[in-house]
Amino acid sequence: MKVLIVGCCGFIGSNLINHLSAKHEVIGVDNLQFGNLDNLENTANFNKLDFAKLDEWYLNRFDVLIHVACANIIYAQNYQVETFKTNALETINLFQRFKGRIIYTSTASIYGGASTVPTPEDYPESVSNAYDQSKLIAERYLQLRGNYTTLRLSNVYGVNQRPDNPYAGVIGKFIHAGIKDESMLIYGDGLATRDYTYISDVVEAIEMALNVDALNTEINIAGNSEISIVKLAYTISNILGKEVNMDFIEPRKIDKIHRRWLYCAKAKELLGWEPKVKLNEGLKKTIEWMINEY
Repeated sequence: MKVLIVGCCGFIGSNLINHLSAKHEVIGVDNLQFGNLDNLENTANFNKLDFAKLDEWYLNRFDVLIHVACANIIYAQNYQVETFKTNALETINLFQRFKGRIIYTSTASIYGGASTVPTPEDYPESVSNAYDQSKLIAERYLQLRGNYTTLRLSNVYGVNQRPDNPYAGVIGKFIHAGIKDESMLIYGDGLATRDYTYISDVVEAIEMALNVDALNTEINIAGNSEISIVKLAYTISNILGKEVNMDFIEPRKIDKIHRRWLYCAKAKELLGWEPKVKLNEGLKKTIEWMINEY
């Protein structure tokens, strides 16, 4: 199977290409706006290219397109137009040019502040910012196009989530702050909850989607529990064996959701997937990697 990974040098994409390269004929492309070449174990199958500029001749060498490139939610706070351009316009144009099967990584953010928790896939979408709106637009196009599987990911963390990237997730930032004996910055009161998904579980879910025909549906991929931001900070500090230092700052302007936790029964039914890595285990693995790396 010939596989093209778009966004291969980012956090998720790099873990994916490092894993799949031993099993399939894989090529990765990335313009390195958000990605990092240090994330790749081997650069032989990497091309520095902007996915918006890939022509049909290049694209149609591949059987499957795995699209993990995006402008993320933190970037979207200040660059709304650019976020819509990358996540919606250029992504849809790419999907139009590619003739094969598509695996698309979307986001739990499209559910907004869902009143049903854990939240299933048939819960009505509630989008409110450039990030979740643009991701949902790409989802909608795939529903019209067909020959796709969309995975809605929730708060992925782990190896290659680099804290020196200004758009890194909260776990990467908390661990780095703890290692450096700096304060963990917490937006608002810290009582909001999220579910966190370790990167190897996400890679496994994408691989499972790769190994079956297009399911033409949306599937939640998430961890198996929810935890508050404050408790997450304490948990990381306990694993590090350090006293927690927290600074509470003004709530951010985007993604002000009190609870988020996805229901993943559909992933088990259609893919045979369930999360394997418990939060404490995933945090320990991430901490070990970050200490070695930084």
